[in-house]
Amino acid sequence: PIAWLVLAMLWFGTGDGTPVFTVFIASFPVVFAGGMQGARTLEQRWRDLSQVFALPWHMRVTDIYLPHVISYLFPAWIVALGSSWRVVVMAELLASSDGVGAALASSRAQLDMPATLAWIGAVVLLLLALEYLLLEPVKREIERWREAGARREGLA
Repeated sequence: PIAWLVLAMLWFGTGDGTPVFTVFIASFPVVFAGGMQGARTLEQRWRDLSQVFALPWHMRVTDIYLPHVISYLFPAWIVALGSSWRVVVMAELLASSDGVGAALASSRAQLDMPATLAWIGAVVLLLLALEYLLLEPVKREIERWREAGARREGLA
C-alpha cells in the first residue's frame, strides 16, 4: 500500500482522492480472491440438485450460490476492513490535513504521547466495534444455515 499511496499522492495530490484510491487498491484483491474462492468451491451436488428440481435462476442465486459465496466474502471483508483502516490512517498521515491520520501526525510532531496513544486506541476500538457489533451479527444471521446443518448432522 505504501507504493500505491505514493503514486496516488502524485496522481491525485493531497486531497480525499488519495486515501480512497489507496484503500480501493489495497482491499480489492482480498475481496476479489474471497469471492472467487467462494464461487469456485460450490459443490457440484448442489448445482445438480438445483437442476434436478428445475429451480428458477433467482432461487439458485439467492438460495444456493449467494449464501455460499457470502460465507467466503465475510472473512475477506473483515481482513479488508482492517487493512483499510491502516491504509486510511497512513494516507491521511502522509497526504491529508484533516482526519485521524492528520491528527496522529500532529500529535507525533508535538511529541504528545497521550494524544498519540489516544488516537491509536480510538482507531483500534472503532475497528473492533465495527467488526463485533456490526459485521459479526450480520454474519451470524446470514450463516444460520451452516449452524442448522451442523446440528442436524450431530456436529454441533
